[in-house]
Amino acid sequence: MNLKEIFSKLYSNKISRSVLGVLIGAALLWWIFQPKPVQVSIGKVERGTYEHIVEEEGTTRVKEKFAILSPVNGVLQRVSKHVGDKVHKGETVAVVHWDYDRIVKSPISGSILSVQRESEGPISMGGQILEIGDTTSLEIVCDVLTQESTHIRPGNQVWIEGWGGNPIEGKVRLVEPAAFTKISSLGVEEQRVRTIIDFNSPSEMGDSYRIQAQIISFKKDNVLILPTAALFREGDHWSVFQVVKGKVHKTNVVIEARSGKSSLVTSGLGEGEEVVLYPTEEIQEGKKVR
Repeated sequence: MNLKEIFSKLYSNKISRSVLGVLIGAALLWWIFQPKPVQVSIGKVERGTYEHIVEEEGTTRVKEKFAILSPVNGVLQRVSKHVGDKVHKGETVAVVHWDYDRIVKSPISGSILSVQRESEGPISMGGQILEIGDTTSLEIVCDVLTQESTHIRPGNQVWIEGWGGNPIEGKVRLVEPAAFTKISSLGVEEQRVRTIIDFNSPSEMGDSYRIQAQIISFKKDNVLILPTAALFREGDHWSVFQVVKGKVHKTNVVIEARSGKSSLVTSGLGEGEEVVLYPTEEIQEGKKVR
């Protein structure tokens, strides 16, 4: 009896048909109700150079600004200079008449940054007339959180972005020794430290430009780098959901440092191992993922 005859005989038997129907139904129910794999984003542990980056907004400022003041009580003659005008060292920028005309000259070659008094009229000794600075010599000021500033040292490399042009390289010149209180945009009091960055400013950049600084406080070569998005707290430890053969397993890891998108992992994972990014409450031990 061949296989076709066997199936034909089984199918002609009522009991056999019933059993076959139950088996097919059970298989269908098993397929419908079995847990479906959860769709997740997956990252990998990679070996490379870890960079600890402190990101902070900053502003450019002229390294040396000069406020031009009235030398006497007198009458200021109308100021002919305007914001943006170039001036040379020793050039007349204002005239104040007292018993005779007092000539006010520029102490440097640079640009007019602001004009406080333009119209002719009485002026007191020490009254500010205008401000001059050399816009080709700029520095950047960043107010860094105190807990981040402890990692920053003079000479640290900086990448300057977000000013409207290509990234520019700079270096930290100074981390000021005293902190100050600053209110954040959310109304929270923060302790911050002023950090000064030197860089070669392009001609398109001027005073008080807003920038985004990425300060590289330290580097470490030939280390394991884990995507920070995989981490979550488990008591006093950092943990991840490691993906092994399509299932997740909670794994404790030791993290030496975290910086933006990358974390330096020293224990718990090996090179090339996969982890779930942005784990949610839906992700549990043993859960299938894809």
